[in-house]
Amino acid sequence: MRRRLTAVLWILVILTGCLNGCEKKEETSGIEEISLEEDGEEASSGEEDSPEKTGEETREKGQEPEQETDAIFVYVCGQVAAPGVYELSAGARVYQAIERAGGTLEGASPESLNLAQQAEDGQKIYVPSKEEAEAGTFPQDDSWGAASSSREQGGGKVNLNTAGLEELMTLTGIGQTRAEAIITYREEEGAFQAPEDIMKVDGIKEGIYEKLKDEITV
Repeated sequence: MRRRLTAVLWILVILTGCLNGCEKKEETSGIEEISLEEDGEEASSGEEDSPEKTGEETREKGQEPEQETDAIFVYVCGQVAAPGVYELSAGARVYQAIERAGGTLEGASPESLNLAQQAEDGQKIYVPSKEEAEAGTFPQDDSWGAASSSREQGGGKVNLNTAGLEELMTLTGIGQTRAEAIITYREEEGAFQAPEDIMKVDGIKEGIYEKLKDEITV
């Protein structure tokens, strides 16, 4: 009987040990499965965030600093609605500067200017009145927007045979009427042979010639 009891006890001990071992394995397996699931969720979460982060980084890298537009400043005065200093984009034209100043007043002579000329930084653009244009009493330097191609070709002097209306009007004492008379003369009589031939034009006498003789050439 003792042997049987002993054998039964050993069997119970063995069965108990086996059962405990199985439970430990199941617990271990469950932990591993949870760990794998958690790792999978973290990996999945990482994969979802990655494109967003990548996109944000790409956008940040793709952003370019705003380029500053070159600007110039010109002084518009004379017969304009709002004389003053105005900022323009580089490459702007004289007519755009006048528009920024509110346009011309009644009685102005914008045709005395080369409106298509490119404005320059620091330039003074003076819009004369019709009376000033007629009398030729407005500023005579190239900074106000008058045509200057003939001046450049003539060594700084206006060529009586090639200058246009606007350029002739830059001469001292030559307004629109006299400038038109000069053009009419060379069309009807031919080219000027000498600077003093300008006195052959109606309305231009020796007094005017003495004032502008250093400004003209042929």
